[in-house]
Amino acid sequence: MLAEKILSTVPLSIRTIRKLSSESLHEVITVQQFRILVMTQEGMSQTQMANTQQISMAAVSKMVDHLVKQGLLKRSPCADRRCLQLSLTAEGKKIHKRVTGHIKKVLDAQFDKLTKEEQSDLMKGLDVLDKLMGMINEK
Repeated sequence: MLAEKILSTVPLSIRTIRKLSSESLHEVITVQQFRILVMTQEGMSQTQMANTQQISMAAVSKMVDHLVKQGLLKRSPCADRRCLQLSLTAEGKKIHKRVTGHIKKVLDAQFDKLTKEEQSDLMKGLDVLDKLMGMINEK
């Protein structure tokens, strides 16, 4: 029963966050390109991005190239010299902050409609879900 609830709730949550992201992007970049900015901010490599998004390395490289040309990402050599480190430019950080700020604002407005007890229960449930997903990913 819990698995069914997760399988119905998580995709709806993801779709909602994507919709909110799209509203705030104003067609500057796509939601998929924004995800590249988010994953870069999290310190992921391009290989990790491809695996996370379940897309080819070529697709990730193409999006990264586009974001570099738009001045939202920059490439820097790694100490290893076999790889390139990605980082957000000032403009990339500005877009990241604007979009995540919009999402948080909308979600917080909805959470404010909950009682303090419901908010506490939700936080506890999310903590447990985070712990469980972490254990699955460690395998």
